[in-house]
Amino acid sequence: MNAKMMLLGLAPWALFSVLTERLGAGAVGVAALVACAGSLALAVTAARSKGGLKIIDVAGVATFGIIAAVAFVGGQGVDDALADFGRGGATFVLAAVMAISVVTIPFTEQYARDSVDPRYWGSPVFRAKNKTLSGLWAGVVFVMAICHLVAGVLASEADLSGAHPGNLVLNWIIPIALIVWAVKRTQAVAADHPVAQEVGR
Repeated sequence: MNAKMMLLGLAPWALFSVLTERLGAGAVGVAALVACAGSLALAVTAARSKGGLKIIDVAGVATFGIIAAVAFVGGQGVDDALADFGRGGATFVLAAVMAISVVTIPFTEQYARDSVDPRYWGSPVFRAKNKTLSGLWAGVVFVMAICHLVAGVLASEADLSGAHPGNLVLNWIIPIALIVWAVKRTQAVAADHPVAQEVGR
């Protein structure tokens, strides 16, 4: 599987997180609109690839489009809530999409198809490995979502807009560590079977 392409697919979600913190309340709609545009661009590009449209890109367009709409029509209270909890909520949606894909078409399989010969797509090994990897990523992103929501609660109660002591740990250090671990684990899982050498490219 091309891990770089998968991480690129997650880029709009990370971009939303960064912009939400940097721009703060009142600009969450702009952050969501930028992330939505990024997801849309990735979706259009993916639709032309061998692996086809990616569920993560479609989910990004829908999620960030809805957040942008709510932010633009809501008042100050909505903006404040989105600034504190928009990142965590969006991450929960991403975790749910990943988890649902495990019992449908694993989202990692969609990325793997871009670099794997079509004759392997129906392989039980190919499908099993991608179910494992998609489940792994769903769990990692779920933990990240919890961290973001706890950080949002702390910011909301302290009214510090991300300046509370837990912000760095909960919104950045733990999530980045989890992603690094998940990438390394993905590479290990993809490389432990002969057929997976095609999957792991």
